[in-house]
Amino acid sequence: MKQLIFATITLLSLSFISCKKSLQEVPLDFYSPENSYTNKAQFESALADIYLRVRTYFYANSDSPENYDMLGYDADFANNLGGTNTVVPFFRWNTINADNGFSNKWWSRLYAIIAQTNIIISRADLPAANWKSEADKNAIVGEAKFLRAFAYHFLANMWGDVPIVLEETKVPKFDYVQSKRADVYQQCKADLTFAVQWIPYINAQTSGRAPREAAFHLLSEVDIALQDYPGAIKAADSVILGGNCHLMLSRFGKWTNFSTNAPTYQGAYKPWGDVYFDLFQDGNFNFKEGNAEAIWNIEQSPTIMGGDNTDVNGAGGLFVMERWWGPNSWSLTDLNNVPNFLEDTLMGRPVGNLTATKYADSLIWQYKGDWNRDIRNSQYNIIRTYYWRNPTSAFYGQPMTLANVRDPARFRAGCAPTFIKGVGVVHYRKFQDATSKQWHDNGRTYKCWYIMRMAETYLLRAEAKLNAGDVAGAADDINFVRKRANATLVTGGDVNIDLILDERARELYMEEFRLNTLMRLGKLAEYLTKYNGDVIENNYKPDPKVNRMPIPTAVIEANSGAKMVQNPGY
Repeated sequence: MKQLIFATITLLSLSFISCKKSLQEVPLDFYSPENSYTNKAQFESALADIYLRVRTYFYANSDSPENYDMLGYDADFANNLGGTNTVVPFFRWNTINADNGFSNKWWSRLYAIIAQTNIIISRADLPAANWKSEADKNAIVGEAKFLRAFAYHFLANMWGDVPIVLEETKVPKFDYVQSKRADVYQQCKADLTFAVQWIPYINAQTSGRAPREAAFHLLSEVDIALQDYPGAIKAADSVILGGNCHLMLSRFGKWTNFSTNAPTYQGAYKPWGDVYFDLFQDGNFNFKEGNAEAIWNIEQSPTIMGGDNTDVNGAGGLFVMERWWGPNSWSLTDLNNVPNFLEDTLMGRPVGNLTATKYADSLIWQYKGDWNRDIRNSQYNIIRTYYWRNPTSAFYGQPMTLANVRDPARFRAGCAPTFIKGVGVVHYRKFQDATSKQWHDNGRTYKCWYIMRMAETYLLRAEAKLNAGDVAGAADDINFVRKRANATLVTGGDVNIDLILDERARELYMEEFRLNTLMRLGKLAEYLTKYNGDVIENNYKPDPKVNRMPIPTAVIEANSGAKMVQNPGY
């Protein structure tokens, strides 16, 4: 059962002036500045709206692949093939300027989150706010400060020097002053230091809301950015040794008896899955569902209002990872122009846009000869061979190849690997395919999704230990993750930041905010050069300036009362 109810508080201000004296109305039947933020329930409603923004902004804003621009789209994780064999760049990296839509969009979104958190934090101390206890107030404020730090850490990682705004903005302001990147991180640390004292632990927190473990997890990343490696290790220890969260090491949840005859869709059904498969199945995502690896998720449900269903879009919800991130073998036709079938189980309904780069497709899986050992690369988790599934095809039951598809130019987009973690293996049967008559969800993804999980906490601690000079300890943390995957263990001599980035790719593909990670480490230009499909196809070298985003022109021009300094190169 989904436990996070999304609500929006609208604040309205009305004043009425008579010829003799000022009159102030206090509305009784709708929310206004006079009767909002007066009790815990109203503050929690305001928090719920911020969580809705996080889900919308980062995962479910529109029916387009742009939902996933933070997750490695057109970076090193995924190329947009536009249904063909040619990369269609979302970014043409060297042409990015201060009018870039991505930069404008995320700057506005992140500061919108910050503005909402500032209202909560500022109003919690006003006389109008009635609290049963100081602890109740601090828990709400701590959660708001966590969300503020969450937004600011993206701004620091991706833009560097940005304005720090900590108070509710009540009147127009045109003289914002940038703070140094290190000071932005210090503000994140201050907010998180408060949050880890007051936010409920995950065993007492509502699903979908950030628990104390999430604040420690983020504090570890921020401390790494501040080069406080002992602090980063201590923060990660608070999650890893905290007693609530741990890696799931054996099969669990609702899908341990799952069987299928995919991907051939012929013959007897066979058992399917492993522990990594279980981590990504509907009903298995949340701590309260028995998943101790989960730290913080977005919540989805196709059966309740607000669960991102047809109530927000007639064609289905807007968390459309299954639609945009994956190949579309179902849309190809054979040499005789007989269409293939759409089958809902394991395949989903992707349209061949976001497909794995060579880095994510093959290079990371060749490490230490683990192609056939690492369960994250097993048939249960990545489909690499597709079959003709229409019984009327002369090729029925045979693998799909360049030699038996009618349009070889579409083969790459049609038959690139499917990462099954992004697919709902059994659908809610809301829409019917015209050709196969199979029921599907129109490419919508109705399961929850991880924002943070424990495997990343281990890899953050490994990064902190590497930077502190403890390569053996870093190897131990990487091996906690690799051992669960049945991958060959590493030694201290193997460990460097590229190995950690590779392990993040193996473990957190389609989950981590990859663009944010690469920019935090100053590695974006390098990884684009090595792995980005458009960069490689067009043989150009990304300018190192792209390790920072440009401050939007509109922001600089509107800030007429103080000088906003543009990032170098823009």
